Amino acid sequence: MTGKDLDGRVAIVTGASRGIGRAVAGRLAERGAAVVLNGRDPDVLDAAVAELPGRAMGVRGSINDPELPGRLVAAAVAEFGVPDLLVNNAAVSAHYGSLLAAERGAFEKTMLANTWPALSLVQQAVAAGMGPGAVVNISTTGASRVHPVTGPYCASKAALEAMTATLARELGPRGIRVNAVAPGLVRTDLARVLWEGERGPAEERLVPLQRLGEPEDIAAAVCWLLGPESAWVTGTVVRVDGGRFHVGGEPADLIGVYS
Repeated sequence: MTGKDLDGRVAIVTGASRGIGRAVAGRLAERGAAVVLNGRDPDVLDAAVAELPGRAMGVRGSINDPELPGRLVAAAVAEFGVPDLLVNNAAVSAHYGSLLAAERGAFEKTMLANTWPALSLVQQAVAAGMGPGAVVNISTTGASRVHPVTGPYCASKAALEAMTATLARELGPRGIRVNAVAPGLVRTDLARVLWEGERGPAEERLVPLQRLGEPEDIAAAVCWLLGPESAWVTGTVVRVDGGRFHVGGEPADLIGVYS
């Protein structure tokens, strides 16, 4: 969609100062939505807000802060009105390596940070009067396949997808649609360890479309799910990965490696 089809809508995007969240916020602003961006680094967040056209504001904070969802909704209501578009993009991956080597603290941090804040933001928005509207949760293709070095992260996103389906059922009568987007390997800071150096070209060769994803690829799918063209879509997970899902789940350098 082009033009100002989201004029008058109020959006909250977590993890919006960089990467996928930044691309989503930019597209929403271009389509006329007022956008509340969230990020941890105040300088980077301020720069992202300044680059957006139209109405935008930043709210600094980490998703590890249990008060953040409430602050985001309160800021949106005070500045623009009740939010009706939510994008739960911020994520944590506190363990990289064998699942057998995972420590409880890192596991708990990853599981909690990638599930509860998303639910809490929806709860806070509904309590403020949200509806009709739309929610998009950012998952990963790893939620439904084996990825041997990001086990806790993938498990947390599988839980997020289950929550997505339940919320879609609960919130449908309010006119609130809830969906998820599951990216493949995208060139973001969070996924840098998976695509830097020689890993990038090796991964690209495994993707049927022969390239890694860019934040804009994911933002396009997210904004479609938030917009009027997906008005009868809820409770679904849209996979955006260049077809990589059909080639197997493991990183190129770990296929068949067991040590």
